[in-house]
Amino acid sequence: MLVLLSYVLGPAPMDLQFWPGAVVMMLIATDDRDDADECGRSAWFVGVLLLMVYAVFAMTLYLLPPGRCDPRLIEAEPAAC
Repeated sequence: MLVLLSYVLGPAPMDLQFWPGAVVMMLIATDDRDDADECGRSAWFVGVLLLMVYAVFAMTLYLLPPGRCDPRLIEAEPAAC
């Protein structure tokens, strides 16, 4: 839905080309969430585990932002990577 709205509202249209790290993070988050709610009940430490997984993802994206070592940037400025 957001991709379609980006043609009208956004400054530039969004595409569905995700970098591989984002795809892996979504797969891990989906699998962890599925495992946590498998039997319909959960304990507090399972919620803490999910929060810690999301915190690791947030730190990863903060410290290693996507596109940091983009080949187009390396050609223009080799010290960017």
